[in-house]
Amino acid sequence: MAPRGTSSSNGKGAASASLYKPEHEIALLVLGGDARRWKDVSAVLEREGLPRVDAMTGMRFWPAVQAFLYRRHGLRQDHVPAKADGDETW
Repeated sequence: MAPRGTSSSNGKGAASASLYKPEHEIALLVLGGDARRWKDVSAVLEREGLPRVDAMTGMRFWPAVQAFLYRRHGLRQDHVPAKADGDETW
């Protein structure tokens, strides 16, 4: 049996376990059938601290998005930065 939140039967197990998720996937996870509203909703939530799209990956860091939503609804009290700490200099 696959761990909760992953799926080995549909071939998408690795994708669903990814830490960075594309906007369309986050839209479905957050808004479900109302996912088409994500562009407008995310713009408002970003002003409240929703983590922005990461410049390097072009996606959002899903654990930080979840933490933001949990804090917004009073389920967590910790702090997560809304953006990466700076550009990488490799």
